[in-house]
Parts: sequence; structure tokens; C-alpha cells
Amino acid sequence: MNQKRIEAIAGLENALNEIESGEGLSTFVEGHGLQSHRFRFEWSEPLLQISYDLPTGRILSPEEDQKMDDAEAGAAIRLALVLLRAFENGTPQEFEDGTLSVSCDDDGAHYEILAEDGSVIDAEEGWSGLASRLESVFGDLAEDLTIIWP
Repeated sequence: MNQKRIEAIAGLENALNEIESGEGLSTFVEGHGLQSHRFRFEWSEPLLQISYDLPTGRILSPEEDQKMDDAEAGAAIRLALVLLRAFENGTPQEFEDGTLSVSCDDDGAHYEILAEDGSVIDAEEGWSGLASRLESVFGDLAEDLTIIWP
């Protein structure tokens, strides 16, 4: 595993620990002010692209909204960890037909698989289709794989 991937995984694991501890997310957080903090994570390599830009730490928002922000960031982080590990040694068989691009922002979650020429092979709003593909990639290991979707 290359150093960049090791550092990204360690940072994501730290961010997940921050959310789960209830202390508030600070890793990969940008922005100033009481309502403008954003969880931003980018990963780009030929076979896998991840782009997250989610609100976090909006202390003037209702508590329920803050919890939903944390839940969505937590799910995104878990997915990024799974993908970084799954693509560690190249493209898993289920994704051999193109580059996987995953994004999550204020407009929701989205994934697409792109051919070498940039055309879209498969795309879907939300992550349920991607979760199904991951289950087929991991096979029997999928039973041990838990991604909690908000």
C-alpha cells in the first residue's frame, strides 16, 4: 500500500473516531464561522475517484440536523474506507469495466462508472446500487462488511 493511501485511510479512520466519540468532526474540515464548516475529502487515481463536500459542525442548526450531518459524513467515510481498501491492488472484478467515481454533497450521493473514453457505463443517485456491487465484489466477506447509511 502506498504512503498516500495509508495516510488517507488513517485520516478517515481518525475522522470516523471523532464522529463516533461525539466530540465533533475536525479532520478534513474546512471553513470559518458557525454554519460554514464543511467535511471535504478528495481522492483521485485512474481507477477510483472520491469527492465529498458535506456540511458539518453547524452549531446554530437544530440538534437533529447536526446528528444527520454526522450520520451522513460517517456513512461517506465508511464508504471511502471500503473503496480505498477494495481498490488497493487495482480494480475489483465487478468494476473492471471502468473508473468508479463517487461523490456526496448537498445534492445527495451519486456514483458512476466511466469508460476510458469518458462515457458513462453505469450511474445512480444514492448508494444502494453501489452497495449491491460491493456486496458482489466482496462475496462472503460482505457479511462482515457494515456500512450504515443515514
